[in-house]
Amino acid sequence: MTWPPRALLLSWLGLLVLLALTVGIAYRPLGALNTPIALLIAGIKAAIVAAFFMELRRARALTIVFAGAGLFWLAIMLWLALSDYLTRPT
Repeated sequence: MTWPPRALLLSWLGLLVLLALTVGIAYRPLGALNTPIALLIAGIKAAIVAAFFMELRRARALTIVFAGAGLFWLAIMLWLALSDYLTRPT
């Protein structure tokens, strides 16, 4: 089952707005908040892509489990990279 063209168009426009917001925030001096805000926006964009373009909103349970397993694996890899970075001598 595919989404109606209007929903796809609105999600695409939402992604463009979030892209413009990401670029705009990159040029603002927010200090330590630049990275968390950029990651939050990236997470929202990833959720839009997963829900509409990957059609996870209407997917079977097994497909959603595998998508969640991919996110879990990403979290493990980020945790390992961060633990390596934090334990290095300065």
